[in-house]
Amino acid sequence: MDWNKTKSIFIIVFLVLDIFLLTIFMDKIRASNPDTIVQTSFEETLKAAKITYPQKLSKEPIKDAYIRVTTKKISEKDLGKIKNQEVKTVNDNTINAILKEPITISEDFSPAELKDFLKDNIINGEQYSFWKYSKEDQTLVYYQTYNDRKIFNNENGKLILYLNSEREIVSYKQTLLENIKESTGKKSLVTPFDALRFLVENNEIANGSKIVDVPSLCYTTFVPIDDYQVLAPTWHFIVEKEGKKEDLFINAVEAQIVKVTKPERETLE
Repeated sequence: MDWNKTKSIFIIVFLVLDIFLLTIFMDKIRASNPDTIVQTSFEETLKAAKITYPQKLSKEPIKDAYIRVTTKKISEKDLGKIKNQEVKTVNDNTINAILKEPITISEDFSPAELKDFLKDNIINGEQYSFWKYSKEDQTLVYYQTYNDRKIFNNENGKLILYLNSEREIVSYKQTLLENIKESTGKKSLVTPFDALRFLVENNEIANGSKIVDVPSLCYTTFVPIDDYQVLAPTWHFIVEKEGKKEDLFINAVEAQIVKVTKPERETLE
């Protein structure tokens, strides 16, 4: 009997057996906790791409519902609520008005400055949340909200305040949404961490970027229908690179990137 040959055969057999047992062991680990392996791998990808993000970015799933809304038609009763303004035009669902007494804002504007103005002078003004101050366009843009979440980039739930060269609000344009109702049955949402992974894997976030703060939930249009719209819970990410910030959105139910077209310069029609 060739002992050396037999020994080699035993070594090969035991090596194959070890590989087989290791494979079974790794499969059990993956089956018991696959998300951990995927998350660890993605975290390494972020590190390699020098993409930073808040460490408290949630990996825990939550549930939420779609909402259904309709566009409010402006009535004479609505117009009767408007005070200290001259209504220039009303286009079915849009109010264009000029203030009789301009309102001055500070150079370092804070939304808190206009809280009382919105409440006392704008129809359902407390439902609007500040979005941006464009010094170039001389506008303050607000979006209507539901449950303290912005209904983002919806032309039917928007308030634009127009300024003059002296930082005075002189006029505004307003549209409103109404009959806001949640759909029956809440859906499981993509976690913020998985939403971030989806954005990175789809090349929406460049290397060296920073995720500014924890993403917030808003609503974006999912299905526009003749008489109403269906809006989906949507994660809103603010991404910064080299001093420039960008807003990114991902449908939190369908895990779809929401492309938002930037409006042209806002004008008073």
